Amino acid sequence: MQAYIATTFFGLENVLAKELSQLGAKNIKPLKRAVRFEADPLQLYKANMGLRTALHILHPLAEEKVRNADQLYALGKAINWMRWFNNEATYAIRARVSQAPEFKSPLFAALKLKDAIADQFRDFTGSRPNIDRDNPDIEIHLHIFRDRCSISIDSSGSSLHRRGYRRGGHAAPMNEVLAAGMLLLSDWRGQGNLVDFMCGSGTILTEGALLATNKAPNLLRPNFSLKHWKNFDKELWSQARMELMSEEKSFEHRIYGSDFKRSAISEAFKNAHSAGVADLMQLENLDFRKLKRPEEGEPGAVIINPPYGERLKPSQIGRLYAQIGDALKQHFSGYSAWILSSNREATKEVGLRPKNRIPLYNGPLECRLLQYDLYDGSKYLEKKRQAEKENDAPKKEES
Repeated sequence: MQAYIATTFFGLENVLAKELSQLGAKNIKPLKRAVRFEADPLQLYKANMGLRTALHILHPLAEEKVRNADQLYALGKAINWMRWFNNEATYAIRARVSQAPEFKSPLFAALKLKDAIADQFRDFTGSRPNIDRDNPDIEIHLHIFRDRCSISIDSSGSSLHRRGYRRGGHAAPMNEVLAAGMLLLSDWRGQGNLVDFMCGSGTILTEGALLATNKAPNLLRPNFSLKHWKNFDKELWSQARMELMSEEKSFEHRIYGSDFKRSAISEAFKNAHSAGVADLMQLENLDFRKLKRPEEGEPGAVIINPPYGERLKPSQIGRLYAQIGDALKQHFSGYSAWILSSNREATKEVGLRPKNRIPLYNGPLECRLLQYDLYDGSKYLEKKRQAEKENDAPKKEES
C-alpha cells in the first residue's frame, strides 16, 4: 500500500472520501480540497479511471522544511527520479508558492527543482529529459507554503475532469468534476428521471447518465501520466479496466434536457453520444418556460446550473429565478430539485424554502447548492396542515 493525495474542489472532500472507500482505499482522511488515502496499484489504476470527483491523484515523494533555494535544490536532488522515469520522457513542474518570499515566484521555485532533476540525470546518464509545459509525459507538483515544501508526482497528468467525451466548443462549460459532485451530493442515484432544463452542453446530464449506469467516467480518456512511470503494469491496468466495466448496470428511467439555444442542444447530444449514453437521453431545443412534465418514468431529480446574473440586470435575474421557481412548482411535483447559484438575492425569488444549502465553488465563484423538496398535492397539503397546526398550538408564556 502506498500513500496518495486526491485533489478536488472545495465542498466535495467528503464525497471523494466516500468514493475512495467504495474503491477499497484505506486510511482515508479528508483534507482541504483533497483527500489523503492509501491504495495498492490496482486501486490506484481504478481510482484514475473510476473516481468522479477527483482532479489529480498525487504520490508524495518528499515533504520537508526549506528556507531557501539551495535547500529546495538539495531536497529535489535527493529524490530518486530515475526510479520513476527515464531521460526519454518529457516532464513539467507545476509549482505553487504562498507566503514564502525567499522564492520570489512559483517560476523561480520550479526552475530550482528543474535544475535538481536535470543535474541528477546528467550525473548518472550524461543527458537529461526535456521539459514540455503543454503536454508532458510526467507531471511533478511542487507546493511551498511558508517554509513547508512538498514534492509529488502526478499519476493522472492533466486534470481528471477531462473525461475525453467533450466534443464541442461551448463557451463556458461546467466542469465535469463539479457536475458529478452535484449529482453525488443530491439524493439521485438513478432511481427516477433526471432533468436539467437549462442544460447547456449537457455536462450534468452526461455525468448523470454515467452515474446511473455506473460507468467509470474516464474509460474514454486517452492518457494518464502513470502510463509513463517505469513501474507501470499494463496487464494490471487492463484488469482494473475490465473490473470497472463489469460493474456497469442498466438504467430504467429517462434523462431529460432542454435549452433555448439550438447549438447547445447539438453539442449536448454530441457529448452524450461520445460518452456512449445518448440513448438514455431526450434533448429538446426549448425555453424552460414552455416545459411540460415528463410523461415517462418515476419522479426523480431536477438539477440545474442557471445564470448567476453577471451579465443581467438585477430585475432580469430576479425575474428569471422566479420563473424557475414557477416551472418547478407547476411541472415537477414529487421531484427533488437542486440549484447551483452564487447569487443569493436571486435565489430568494425562487419562492421555495431550501431544505439544504451546500457551499461549493464554480471556478472562483462562491456558490450554494440549494436543495428543494417538491411535494405532490397530497404531501403538500399534509405538510401545510402540519405547519398550521404547529403555528396554532398554544405557546408557553415567557417568564
